Amino acid sequence: MAQSFVKSRRVALAAVLCCTALAAATQRADAQNSPDDAACQPPAPPQGDRSLPSSLTLATPAERGEPLELRLRFRAPQGRPLQNLVVYVYHTDASGQYRRSPGATGCFRFHGVLHGWARPDAEGTVTVRSIRPGPYPGSSEPAHVHIVVQFPGQQGFYINDLLFDDDPRLTPAIRAAQTMAGGPGVVHASKDRRGVWQAERVVTLQPPGTR
Repeated sequence: MAQSFVKSRRVALAAVLCCTALAAATQRADAQNSPDDAACQPPAPPQGDRSLPSSLTLATPAERGEPLELRLRFRAPQGRPLQNLVVYVYHTDASGQYRRSPGATGCFRFHGVLHGWARPDAEGTVTVRSIRPGPYPGSSEPAHVHIVVQFPGQQGFYINDLLFDDDPRLTPAIRAAQTMAGGPGVVHASKDRRGVWQAERVVTLQPPGTR
């Protein structure tokens, strides 16, 4: 009977530990309740990073908003173009919402439908065609574009958000708070003859294992 009692206690303890681990995992998942949550790592490209294009179209012609074309030029500190990396981009729609796709899971619950992956071309450039994002409703935060960079064999990391210098929400304090990797993210956008906003940003990064 003593052995039976000990065995029952072990089974009960295992069940408690299992439930505790499950609850902790659920709590961690529930904690990812914001599109800007650093705990929410962007997923890998579904088709693999080797086949990624350097030109990325996020918005379909039916997407409401003003068309935008961004050129992201990735450079090493010495000015050399960076090509061997993956770039993940996402932003809000024109109303400032991360509009969720049906059945979205994981980080896609927060990154909305306007997201995608690219790999720089031989000149280190990624071209993103989308719409100008709207600011979060009821927020003083400027409209922005999130950019995540991943070098081979490394974990992806956020660089400074891309911000627009004509945004009235862009304050000196927000400019000064851009202390993440990649250098300043504030860009000047202007419309071309087609009515498309054009903007360019140089992203300076030190590749792992180099000086």
